[in-house]
Amino acid sequence: MPMNERPTANETPEREIAFMALASRFPDRLSFDEFYESLDTPERKNEFHRVTNFYLFLVKCGDWQISVKGYDPTIYYFTNSFKLVALFSLIESLTDLKHQDFYQWLSSSDKLTIFPISAKSDLKHLYGEYKKTFGSIRRCVNFFKRLPDKHKEALCNSIQIDGVSIDPIEKLAQFLYKLRSEFVHEAELVLYVNDSTSYHYEKKGINRSSLSLDILLEAFEEGVLLYFRNGT
Repeated sequence: MPMNERPTANETPEREIAFMALASRFPDRLSFDEFYESLDTPERKNEFHRVTNFYLFLVKCGDWQISVKGYDPTIYYFTNSFKLVALFSLIESLTDLKHQDFYQWLSSSDKLTIFPISAKSDLKHLYGEYKKTFGSIRRCVNFFKRLPDKHKEALCNSIQIDGVSIDPIEKLAQFLYKLRSEFVHEAELVLYVNDSTSYHYEKKGINRSSLSLDILLEAFEEGVLLYFRNGT
C-alpha cells in the first residue's frame, strides 16, 4: 500500500491484495473501496479476489527466475513467456460457465436428440456451436474487444506486420493468443513482449514490436475492471 494511503476499517488481506494489484487504475483508495463495495455478492467478491491474487503474484510482481551460475536470475524472454500464459489463463477463466470439453458438451442431456451424427458437415457445425461458448480464443477476443479505444490503439500500434499495424483488435488478440500457444505447445519463447523495440524475421518479412509488458498489463487490468463492473 502506498505510504499516503490508510487502510479502511473493514480491511482484509484479500481486499488489500486486490488493491495492490489494481491501485494504478484508481485515483485514490476511496475510489477503489467504492468499486469493491459495488461487488454485491460474496461469490463476486471471491472471484475478484481469485483473479487479483493470481495476477499480483503470478504476473505483476512475479518473475520466473533461474539459479544458474554466470547467468542473470531473471531473463526477460523467459519470464515474459510465462507471464503471457498466465494472463491468458486468467482471461479464459473470466466466465460463470464451468468448462466442458467437446465430448461432455455433446453428451449433455439437451443434445441427445442430435444422435446419430451422420455427416462430417454436421459434426463440423456442432463443433462450431461448441466453440461459440467454450472456445478459448473467442473468450479472449471478446475480452480485448471490450477495452476502451485508447488501450486498443496502444496494443494494435505496438506490433507491425510487414510495416502495417495490426488492426482491428480482434486480430491483435488472435496474434497474442498464437504467441501464447506457440510457447505452450511448441516451446517457442515469446520475444515480442519486451521493454525495447525489437524486430523479428518471419517468412513473409520483418515484423516490428514495441509491445512492452506495461502496455499489456494496463490493458489487462482495465479489462478485469470492465468485466466485474458489467458482471460479464
